[in-house]
Amino acid sequence: MMTAADKLAGSENCLPIGTRLADFEITGVLGEGGFGIVYMAFDHSLQRSVAIKEYMPGPLASRAHDHSVTVRAERHQDTFDLGLKSFINEARFLAQFDHPSLVKVYRFWEQNQTAYTAMQYYEGRTIKDIVANSPEVVTEAWCMRVLKQILGALETLYTMQLLHRDVSPDNIIVQDNGDAVLLDFGSARQIIGDMTRGLTVILKPGYAPIEQYAGDASLPQGPFTDIYALAAVMYFAIVREAPPTSIARMIKDPMTPLAGRGLPGFGEGFLCALDSALAVPAQERPQTIDAFRALLGIHEPGMPRPRPAGPTQRIATVDHVPRLAPLASATPLVGTPLKIIKAPRAPFPRWMIATLVAGVLLPAALLYTLPGGDDAVIVAQPASPAPAPSAAVVAPPLAVEAPAPDLEAQAWDKLKDSSGTTAAALEAFLREYPQGRYVTPARKRLAELAAPAAEARPAPPKPETASYKLSVKPWGTVYVDGKERGVSPPLKKLTLTAGVHMVKVANPGFPDHVTRIVVKKGQPGTIAHDFTAKSK
Repeated sequence: MMTAADKLAGSENCLPIGTRLADFEITGVLGEGGFGIVYMAFDHSLQRSVAIKEYMPGPLASRAHDHSVTVRAERHQDTFDLGLKSFINEARFLAQFDHPSLVKVYRFWEQNQTAYTAMQYYEGRTIKDIVANSPEVVTEAWCMRVLKQILGALETLYTMQLLHRDVSPDNIIVQDNGDAVLLDFGSARQIIGDMTRGLTVILKPGYAPIEQYAGDASLPQGPFTDIYALAAVMYFAIVREAPPTSIARMIKDPMTPLAGRGLPGFGEGFLCALDSALAVPAQERPQTIDAFRALLGIHEPGMPRPRPAGPTQRIATVDHVPRLAPLASATPLVGTPLKIIKAPRAPFPRWMIATLVAGVLLPAALLYTLPGGDDAVIVAQPASPAPAPSAAVVAPPLAVEAPAPDLEAQAWDKLKDSSGTTAAALEAFLREYPQGRYVTPARKRLAELAAPAAEARPAPPKPETASYKLSVKPWGTVYVDGKERGVSPPLKKLTLTAGVHMVKVANPGFPDHVTRIVVKKGQPGTIAHDFTAKSK
């Protein structure tokens, strides 16, 4: 989208260079797709270059002589209008975020019977362009940097219960300084695809997981949907071709796992993490951003979450965080009066309850007990005309104190970390905290102290084993005596005990391969099978 490409005039659907849109002057065309055009423009008000995206669904509409956008046929009007609404809503959502790896939206407006979004202009190239023209820059370190930044951007979207659903090589730009930015959602394209029932409109083959083909609630979507697409982008960057479509992989998976390709310069752990994220069944992929980070070995926390705009007020608990209603303008909390809200008792400790004010969790010190035993939550009340004073409503004085120390946890830490803990000390702890959180481990420790010392027994002899190499093509799940041992590749060898074993190698697209082997101590062997050989 926003690349450093040459400034071109574009097709007949593009606005001419020199056209004024509010304070912006079109200076060139950066990109043109089936559902929108991106221009280079100059902001005369703030004296800076920007990128402007115009809603222009070419299959449905065309450009008139007065620069307005009109539908080609009356039957397309409803579809055009829904796409326009989706385009504006997407801009409204993105304008609420200020994340370095999410495209920054300055403003959006309607003009020429369509809509426009003014965004930050990024000097850089899309991953699609990098792979086509500079594939040598794609190293494991480069991929990890892009993954860290885009995972942070996705995590920010999820704070507003938003899925991207359009992660692809042409939707991620890597700036000249190496920082990656995730571009727009393509919401208008998805809405128009839904209206016309055209999967080829909605989906980008190779990057859409299987649940996006369902188009209904039969296969739910979640963070694992975007994780598949992001892993597919990395697959494309490394292999220089898109993965096979997920719908084709359901029938007979032709894709060789990355970890089994012997790719120079890429570690097996990194490639295995991408293979896991590219699993066709959604439940076999990492389910959350943090889970994918853990597989990749990314231990740093995600980017700070933004504060959504608006005076939204909610009470949140650990098992339910309500959906926030995004609003167009922010209401500052400084100087905002406080309001007391009574919260019902819950089956978990009071300290777990917090308030969500304008998207920010307040500290639990702002929760205290009213006379009568109810919990009270302090929330910010947006400025509004003050109601007439009422003697019937009297708020108790606000007393914010630091939370009391957890004496039980401190006492247990001393006991469990001390090698000289006595039975008397444990009994005293159980008397002090008979219903505490550490009753079970304390009783177990007490029982261990009371039990007579077990007689020393000689260590059992080590089993006699042998190592067997695995050579499975294209891949298969390996079972030994009915127990699953892993998928090969990436699994390269098995350690088997001496004796007779039944080994099965399974691939859903082919008949199972079953063999009986006799393992002798110290005598290595090989288990090899090529599923495709018999089908040729």
